[in-house]
Amino acid sequence: MQDSTMKQIGWVVLVLSALGLAGCKEERPPGVYDVSVSEAYRRLFADKFADMVYAKQCGILVHVTPVGVPDRQVTWKVHSSGREVVQFTAVLTPYKDKQTKVEIRIPPAGNGEMYDGSQFYKRPAFDQPLRPAVQEQVAAILEGRKFDVQRVGPGRDKVCQVQRGGLTTGVVFRVDD
Repeated sequence: MQDSTMKQIGWVVLVLSALGLAGCKEERPPGVYDVSVSEAYRRLFADKFADMVYAKQCGILVHVTPVGVPDRQVTWKVHSSGREVVQFTAVLTPYKDKQTKVEIRIPPAGNGEMYDGSQFYKRPAFDQPLRPAVQEQVAAILEGRKFDVQRVGPGRDKVCQVQRGGLTTGVVFRVDD
Protein backbone atom coordinates (compact mmCIF):
# COMPACT_ATOMS: atom_id res chain seq x y z
CA MET A 1 0.00 0.00 0.00
CA GLN A 2 2.80 2.36 0.90
CA ASP A 3 4.53 1.56 -2.41
CA SER A 4 1.32 2.34 -4.34
CA THR A 5 0.87 5.68 -2.53
CA MET A 6 4.47 6.63 -3.32
CA LYS A 7 3.93 5.85 -7.01
CA GLN A 8 0.78 7.99 -7.06
CA ILE A 9 2.60 10.87 -5.40
CA GLY A 10 5.44 10.47 -7.89
CA TRP A 11 3.02 10.64 -10.82
CA VAL A 12 1.29 13.70 -9.37
CA VAL A 13 4.62 15.47 -8.90
CA LEU A 14 5.68 14.54 -12.44
CA VAL A 15 2.42 15.81 -13.98
CA LEU A 16 2.47 19.04 -11.96
CA SER A 17 6.11 19.65 -12.91
CA ALA A 18 5.35 19.11 -16.59
CA LEU A 19 2.38 21.48 -16.41
CA GLY A 20 4.48 24.07 -14.62
CA LEU A 21 7.23 23.88 -17.21
CA ALA A 22 4.75 24.02 -20.08
CA GLY A 23 3.65 27.46 -18.89
CA CYS A 24 7.21 28.75 -18.72
CA LYS A 25 8.48 30.68 -21.67
CA GLU A 26 12.16 31.41 -21.86
CA GLU A 27 12.64 35.10 -21.21
CA ARG A 28 14.52 37.06 -23.82
CA PRO A 29 17.60 38.98 -22.74
CA PRO A 30 17.33 42.78 -23.07
CA GLY A 31 17.74 43.98 -26.64
CA VAL A 32 16.74 40.63 -28.20
CA TYR A 33 13.65 40.49 -30.41
CA ASP A 34 11.68 37.64 -31.98
CA VAL A 35 12.36 38.60 -35.59
CA SER A 36 15.07 37.56 -38.03
CA VAL A 37 17.93 39.95 -38.79
CA SER A 38 16.58 40.62 -42.29
CA GLU A 39 13.08 41.37 -40.94
CA ALA A 40 14.52 43.61 -38.19
CA TYR A 41 16.53 45.49 -40.80
CA ARG A 42 13.51 45.87 -43.10
CA ARG A 43 11.29 47.24 -40.31
CA LEU A 44 13.90 49.58 -38.84
CA PHE A 45 15.11 50.95 -42.18
CA ALA A 46 11.52 51.78 -43.18
CA ASP A 47 10.88 53.85 -40.03
CA LYS A 48 11.73 57.54 -39.55
CA PHE A 49 10.99 57.53 -35.80
CA ALA A 50 7.99 59.87 -36.17
CA ASP A 51 6.46 58.85 -32.82
CA MET A 52 9.69 59.39 -30.91
CA VAL A 53 10.33 62.71 -32.67
CA TYR A 54 6.82 63.91 -31.81
CA ALA A 55 7.20 62.92 -28.15
CA LYS A 56 10.79 64.04 -27.55
CA GLN A 57 11.73 66.84 -29.97
CA CYS A 58 12.51 70.17 -28.38
CA GLY A 59 11.00 72.71 -30.73
CA ILE A 60 13.56 72.99 -33.51
CA LEU A 61 12.38 71.34 -36.69
CA VAL A 62 14.20 68.03 -37.21
CA HIS A 63 14.29 65.56 -40.09
CA VAL A 64 15.25 61.93 -39.49
CA THR A 65 16.76 59.93 -42.34
CA PRO A 66 17.58 56.22 -42.07
CA VAL A 67 20.78 54.98 -43.74
CA GLY A 68 21.55 51.28 -43.68
CA VAL A 69 23.90 48.42 -44.31
CA PRO A 70 21.48 45.58 -45.16
CA ASP A 71 21.11 42.98 -42.41
CA ARG A 72 23.86 44.65 -40.33
CA GLN A 73 22.83 48.10 -39.09
CA VAL A 74 20.56 51.10 -39.48
CA THR A 75 21.73 54.61 -38.66
CA TRP A 76 19.24 57.44 -38.29
CA LYS A 77 20.76 60.83 -39.10
CA VAL A 78 18.95 63.78 -37.56
CA HIS A 79 19.23 67.14 -39.34
CA SER A 80 17.96 70.60 -38.51
CA SER A 81 18.40 73.66 -40.72
CA GLY A 82 20.60 71.56 -43.03
CA ARG A 83 22.97 70.55 -40.23
CA GLU A 84 23.38 67.12 -38.66
CA VAL A 85 22.63 67.45 -34.95
CA VAL A 86 22.84 63.81 -33.82
CA GLN A 87 22.72 60.27 -35.14
CA PHE A 88 22.06 56.92 -33.56
CA THR A 89 22.63 53.40 -34.83
CA ALA A 90 21.01 50.00 -34.28
CA VAL A 91 23.59 47.24 -34.83
CA LEU A 92 21.87 43.94 -35.67
CA THR A 93 23.30 40.55 -34.69
CA PRO A 94 21.68 37.12 -35.16
CA TYR A 95 20.93 35.67 -31.74
CA LYS A 96 18.99 32.42 -32.00
CA ASP A 97 16.75 30.97 -34.66
CA LYS A 98 14.78 33.96 -35.98
CA GLN A 99 15.90 36.25 -33.16
CA THR A 100 17.97 39.41 -33.39
CA LYS A 101 20.05 41.21 -30.79
CA VAL A 102 20.05 45.00 -31.22
CA GLU A 103 22.79 47.22 -29.81
CA ILE A 104 22.09 50.96 -29.80
CA ARG A 105 25.08 53.22 -30.44
CA ILE A 106 25.11 56.98 -29.93
CA PRO A 107 28.28 59.03 -30.63
CA PRO A 108 30.40 60.05 -27.64
CA ALA A 109 30.38 63.60 -26.27
CA GLY A 110 32.23 64.96 -23.26
CA ASN A 111 32.47 62.20 -20.65
CA GLY A 112 29.46 60.35 -22.04
CA GLU A 113 27.44 60.24 -25.22
CA MET A 114 25.45 62.83 -27.14
CA TYR A 115 22.15 63.68 -25.44
CA ASP A 116 22.88 61.50 -22.39
CA GLY A 117 21.50 64.06 -19.97
CA SER A 118 24.85 65.54 -18.98
CA GLN A 119 25.44 67.53 -22.18
CA PHE A 120 24.44 71.15 -22.78
CA TYR A 121 23.03 72.21 -26.13
CA LYS A 122 22.02 75.82 -26.82
CA ARG A 123 19.28 74.57 -29.15
CA PRO A 124 18.75 70.88 -28.34
CA ALA A 125 17.02 68.66 -30.87
CA PHE A 126 15.68 66.16 -28.29
CA ASP A 127 14.84 66.10 -24.62
CA GLN A 128 17.55 64.31 -22.69
CA PRO A 129 18.37 61.53 -22.12
CA LEU A 130 17.89 60.30 -25.68
CA ARG A 131 18.97 56.64 -25.34
CA PRO A 132 15.80 55.40 -23.54
CA ALA A 133 13.63 56.98 -26.25
CA VAL A 134 15.66 55.36 -29.05
CA GLN A 135 15.53 51.99 -27.27
CA GLU A 136 11.76 52.28 -26.82
CA GLN A 137 11.21 53.27 -30.47
CA VAL A 138 13.32 50.31 -31.69
CA ALA A 139 11.47 47.94 -29.32
CA ALA A 140 8.08 49.25 -30.47
CA ILE A 141 8.99 48.75 -34.13
CA LEU A 142 10.34 45.23 -33.63
CA GLU A 143 7.53 44.16 -31.27
CA GLY A 144 4.85 45.54 -33.61
CA ARG A 145 3.37 48.05 -31.16
CA LYS A 146 3.10 51.82 -30.72
CA PHE A 147 5.85 53.91 -29.14
CA ASP A 148 5.01 54.41 -25.45
CA VAL A 149 6.48 57.61 -24.00
CA GLN A 150 5.60 56.33 -20.49
CA ARG A 151 8.33 53.67 -20.87
CA VAL A 152 10.93 56.38 -21.53
CA GLY A 153 10.69 58.47 -18.40
CA PRO A 154 10.68 62.23 -18.08
CA GLY A 155 13.12 64.48 -19.88
CA ARG A 156 15.57 66.58 -17.89
CA ASP A 157 16.59 69.27 -20.38
CA LYS A 158 15.38 72.70 -19.22
CA VAL A 159 16.29 74.41 -22.52
CA CYS A 160 14.26 71.77 -24.33
CA GLN A 161 11.27 72.41 -22.09
CA VAL A 162 11.43 76.15 -22.90
CA GLN A 163 11.64 75.40 -26.63
CA ARG A 164 8.72 72.93 -26.45
CA GLY A 165 6.72 75.59 -24.64
CA GLY A 166 7.45 77.94 -27.53
CA LEU A 167 5.76 75.56 -29.94
CA THR A 168 2.40 76.16 -28.28
CA THR A 169 2.76 79.95 -28.50
CA GLY A 170 4.09 79.99 -32.05
CA VAL A 171 7.72 80.81 -31.21
CA VAL A 172 9.99 79.06 -33.68
CA PHE A 173 13.57 78.12 -32.81
CA ARG A 174 16.36 77.14 -35.20
CA VAL A 175 19.45 75.10 -34.41
CA ASP A 176 21.63 78.03 -35.48
CA ASP A 177 19.85 80.75 -33.42
